[in-house]
Amino acid sequence: MFGAVKDFTQGLGFHGRGMRFGLRHPSLLGLALLPFFVTLILYVFAFYLFTLYAEELLHMIWQTDPESTGRYVGWLYWVYTHVVKYLLYGVVLVVMFYSFIILSNILASPFYDVIVTKYTQQYGHERESEATGSTKGILTIMKEETKKAVFMLFIPLILMFVPVIGALIGFIVAAIFVAWDYVDFSLSRDCPLLKDRLGQLWRHKASLIGFGFPLVIPFVGLIMVPFAILGSTLLYHEKILSRRAS
Repeated sequence: MFGAVKDFTQGLGFHGRGMRFGLRHPSLLGLALLPFFVTLILYVFAFYLFTLYAEELLHMIWQTDPESTGRYVGWLYWVYTHVVKYLLYGVVLVVMFYSFIILSNILASPFYDVIVTKYTQQYGHERESEATGSTKGILTIMKEETKKAVFMLFIPLILMFVPVIGALIGFIVAAIFVAWDYVDFSLSRDCPLLKDRLGQLWRHKASLIGFGFPLVIPFVGLIMVPFAILGSTLLYHEKILSRRAS
């Protein structure tokens, strides 16, 4: 129990370390920031379009004239147009934020692969017998990220519709998946097989929940996303890889 709490806290702490590392290495931070801002612009535009057509979407689902209906139907319609609309905004924001991280990592995958390669070359953590280096082509990297993203997107979203505990489990799973998405840029170099990577995820689940927890909190996570690849690279080499080698 205490070990899990310690791992969770350490996983959380790698965000601060990643930020400090990025500020000391502007070239690596620039590689992380570029795809982040491109994705952010796309999502701001997408949410703007949603706000323009949200009313029409509600009216497509249900539209009635309160003056020509009964009192209770009119009251329900008022709740629908004033309360449900903002609930819909909240759901869309949560879904867009989670998918933002996944899509951002797809677009950023070639940049992140360069970051991981430079880190391993500079700090000498790469093992010649297992490392794949940066020999993967850009299309191959993005293809693998797309397949993983489909898996990551649907599982937490399905759990959201499970009554009572679904939202809590979905939040925990989303935190693990988001952390995995970043750590996997390093992990996949040493563990090409998915079953081996899943085994490492399970072994270090507390650390990954700690790292992923702030990333799935809207607005809070947005501040941390540009630095997450740096923190996750440090987490992998200093915690996961070192434990595997010991």
